[in-house]
Amino acid sequence: MTAAIEEPTLREPAPVGADADGAAIELAACEATWATELSAAEAWDADEALRVAEEQAAEGVDEEFEDYSPKDWQRFYMGYHQRFVDDCVLELRGGALQVRLAQAPSASVAVKHAAKGAGAGGGGGGRAGGGPSAAAAGQGRGGKGGKGGGGGKAQQQQQQDLDKASDPALTGTTVWDGAVVLAHFLTETPVLAAPPPPPPPAPAPCPAAGDLNGDGSSGSAAAGPARALWPCSGAALPSVLELGAGTGGVSLALAATRTAASVTVTDLPDLLPTLRLNAGRNAALLPPGRLHVAPLKWGPEGEADVQALGPVPPPYDVIVGSDLIYYSYTPDTPHTELLLWTLRRLAAPATRVYLSLSLHHNPEEVEHFLGWAAKDFHVLRLRRSVPEDFRVADSLVVRLTPRRAQLVARRQQVERERLLQAREQERREREAREASAG
Repeated sequence: MTAAIEEPTLREPAPVGADADGAAIELAACEATWATELSAAEAWDADEALRVAEEQAAEGVDEEFEDYSPKDWQRFYMGYHQRFVDDCVLELRGGALQVRLAQAPSASVAVKHAAKGAGAGGGGGGRAGGGPSAAAAGQGRGGKGGKGGGGGKAQQQQQQDLDKASDPALTGTTVWDGAVVLAHFLTETPVLAAPPPPPPPAPAPCPAAGDLNGDGSSGSAAAGPARALWPCSGAALPSVLELGAGTGGVSLALAATRTAASVTVTDLPDLLPTLRLNAGRNAALLPPGRLHVAPLKWGPEGEADVQALGPVPPPYDVIVGSDLIYYSYTPDTPHTELLLWTLRRLAAPATRVYLSLSLHHNPEEVEHFLGWAAKDFHVLRLRRSVPEDFRVADSLVVRLTPRRAQLVARRQQVERERLLQAREQERREREAREASAG
């Protein structure tokens, strides 16, 4: 996989005389400050690597599952109507809270349902956690790690090609197992109950470097006691962004259970009608102003979407996503690369990323993704932390924490470029004034 964006090559301007000395001194002072900051970030990363190694040892991810048979809530083993026509009901808090999600066989069909103001199927749908399940009609598991459903590899590949050609957002209008697992994990465990450790204190910014967050974007995080409040939102509860939300199950679960201070739920424009439909259908469960729907395309082409995110803008305390890895990486299907670009773009130093990744569709690509992500994030694979009823071999839950040295280095590159550009602009303006006066 190639990098989404190449780091710019900087060419220092060539000031003259006293101005040259002043610019050189200023740049040298900034470089010294940046070196101190980068060293502190590298030390934090070393400590974080040790913490993650200890956590990883406690998760028992290498242990065999005692039972590989499908759970009654698993969507993958249900029939067509339960997966693409009937509503899916997420039963949270032991069934005391029910989030009802409309489904459809494709985004184009979902748009028609949304226009009518009705769900894809209506009453009765299959439940996902906490209550009686619908029967897993017509789909069995082919042994440990096997895939359900019929058809050979050639037939499945042909259908996948047709899906990509006719509806790129096909996979986003049904509830997948990863969404069920992640919704219960985030709302039934204490992972969002307290903020992460604070980052090392940063030196004062250099002149003309701008006010930048750890991801290189402009703006500033709210202040507050780091150990009591989440660093980005400055609140007792985290600000959350969901990527590739599809039907919106994870975001709606977070908002309905009051687990997050704000939830920004995003996906491609074709899927926004489904998200808005499901948000409306569950409005009685949602605190006013807590859920926000927005378009977000992954990769550099989505930069305008990033800039427009609101009313709660980046950075976010927590980024979540489920079943985001589907196609193998190729130049025609660069989804994995674009996802990584977006995570790097949106992650601030204290951001935590929680992903639930399906191992049904493309386990090899999941491993590729995690290997690539490890260059920019500390990767923790979770098992024992996942609620037992939703701990299955088919869904891998991971936590990503940014490697702060990488974030700091990228931000410093932006600051360095801005400083050099500002000094070059000052030099040109001065020369223009001197030429005019002469």
